[in-house]
Amino acid sequence: MPEIATSFEAQIVHDLPDELAALIGRVVVAFAKLEHKLTALTALLLQLNKAEARIVLKMPRAAERLDMALDLLAIKHISVETDTAQLRKLVQEVNEERDLIAHSIWLQHPATGELYVRRTRGKWPGHLATEGPVKRVIFPQSEAFGRPECLAALNKILLAMAGVEQLGHPSRFRPPMPVVNPLGITERKSRNDK
Repeated sequence: MPEIATSFEAQIVHDLPDELAALIGRVVVAFAKLEHKLTALTALLLQLNKAEARIVLKMPRAAERLDMALDLLAIKHISVETDTAQLRKLVQEVNEERDLIAHSIWLQHPATGELYVRRTRGKWPGHLATEGPVKRVIFPQSEAFGRPECLAALNKILLAMAGVEQLGHPSRFRPPMPVVNPLGITERKSRNDK
């Protein structure tokens, strides 16, 4: 039977236990690496070097980066064995979990000391004795969140990274051409060299 939501006043906290803070950092850093891998996959498909990719490929959300790479794979007639629908769902899910972990406020239950994150996006599941769905922005949802939830999010990010790596395994593509004189700087002779 689903747990019934109850309301309680909680203190907003920022001094989290060291182990939890470290896991939050690992989630954020791992997700940044996933985003980089998604951008690198698109750059590889377009044969862009790193500098060109940073200029051309802006920073869309992770699922949009995956969609871009999948579209490029399709138009180049490169077959993939990965379940791309499942990978996209996973990338979307880890993006939402990372956002929750990195951008939410943390609360501490006054009686138990248990930590919670405040969810303010989307709608509450089910009904809260109202006429219709309740938006979380109006009535935020606090959910218990700790080490197990952070580890689960981190493991999903690593799984998504493995899926992206499988799509863009280097053996499938030739490497892009290296940058030649990347800043366009020519050697200048000093006054003493005349």
